[in-house]
Amino acid sequence: MNEMYLRFPNGRKKAFTISYDDNVTQDERLIELMQKYEIKGTFNIIPGWFAEEGAVFPAGETYVNVTESKALEIYEDERIEVANHGFNHTKMTTLPKLLCVDDLIKCRLKLEQMYKKITTGFAYPYGLYDQELIGVLKDVGISYARTVHSTGGFSLPEDWLELHPTCHHDDERLWELTDRFLNDKICEQPYMFYVWGHTFEFDRNDNWDVIESLIEKVAGKEEVWYATNGEICEYHNAYQKLVCSVDGRRIFNPTSTDLWAEIDHKLMLLPAGHSVEAAP
Repeated sequence: MNEMYLRFPNGRKKAFTISYDDNVTQDERLIELMQKYEIKGTFNIIPGWFAEEGAVFPAGETYVNVTESKALEIYEDERIEVANHGFNHTKMTTLPKLLCVDDLIKCRLKLEQMYKKITTGFAYPYGLYDQELIGVLKDVGISYARTVHSTGGFSLPEDWLELHPTCHHDDERLWELTDRFLNDKICEQPYMFYVWGHTFEFDRNDNWDVIESLIEKVAGKEEVWYATNGEICEYHNAYQKLVCSVDGRRIFNPTSTDLWAEIDHKLMLLPAGHSVEAAP
């Protein structure tokens, strides 16, 4: 064996995902677009900011959080992952460790009780993080954590607790990056195109056409895997657990996930729980 590269399900080389924060009312419109174009994504929820049932807001207010009942309604969808954005969206790098642990656990507990799913994703409130907070995330079972630092690239993260997105949807490079993602002929490392933001920004900036045009342009491509943040993280973590024989002839997949790899220019399925011959 001379070279081996991760490939996404069914041998795909590219993945597309989105991430939107703060459980605001405009999320529902984005979810409708996701359903229309059959893409997936992650919504980062702040349970402590759910609006009160029947609350009335000033006319023209663009930042309005959904109620808990509305959150149950709109995020309960097979295309959506709900993730932790802190119970109260605190500036965690300024707080004692104990208070960070309490906030993170409260948020996980609330979301898991609401959606009956294990929740291990996270987005840093205000984009603030440091190594101490990363250690706290490990302690409370967080598997990935999104920052707000755009890379302008498509590489999978070296550390999923410092998951840097490709760009914000208002990034001036958005269309250049979209074209590069779709048109590049990948020979080696896989691509992940990751766009993030807040849906209330589309109302404030009157630019819903941006996200709809983006999704319409990227959707429906056979060579792209449309996945949530968590699905990509889990797949990558599973791939990193592959075990190779000393001579490089056999590969064992000890996980419960079917994996794909390109080995010496040959596309191979590595079935869950099985060993396969990788080279003659």
